[in-house]
Amino acid sequence: MDLVVNEWLPEYFLSEASTEEKKSLETFLNRFLERNDRLVVKEPSPFLDKIYRYAKDYQRMDEIVQPIRSFIKLILLDSNRCKFLSEEEIEELPTSVLEKLEVGNYGSDQYLFESAAAINGEKIIVTTDEKTHRPFRRRRLL
Repeated sequence: MDLVVNEWLPEYFLSEASTEEKKSLETFLNRFLERNDRLVVKEPSPFLDKIYRYAKDYQRMDEIVQPIRSFIKLILLDSNRCKFLSEEEIEELPTSVLEKLEVGNYGSDQYLFESAAAINGEKIIVTTDEKTHRPFRRRRLL
């Protein structure tokens, strides 16, 4: 299955993340690897900006940077586990989705929906952001 993940994932690598958040990250990554899912990531995106910024900002803090580097190496740099989408592969979203994003002021999450719309087959947007999740819950939009 193709998964589009927002920037909660890089944040959960940080030392400020709660025990619950770190456990969620571990569970997500274990299931992701077990199921042979694939991340779909738009270039550029807030997700990529954050993961690479953290790899640089925390380069002297091994406890934080080693898991981030492992994630980059094992997932982002593996073409079987990660598909990057260029701007040219992104099409305009349906009006119904754009309207919901505009009304709720969720424009910063538009890249998630653009990425999901650009791929065929089964896909899931994985977010911990309740404000994004709530208006789209259990609706097939793309």
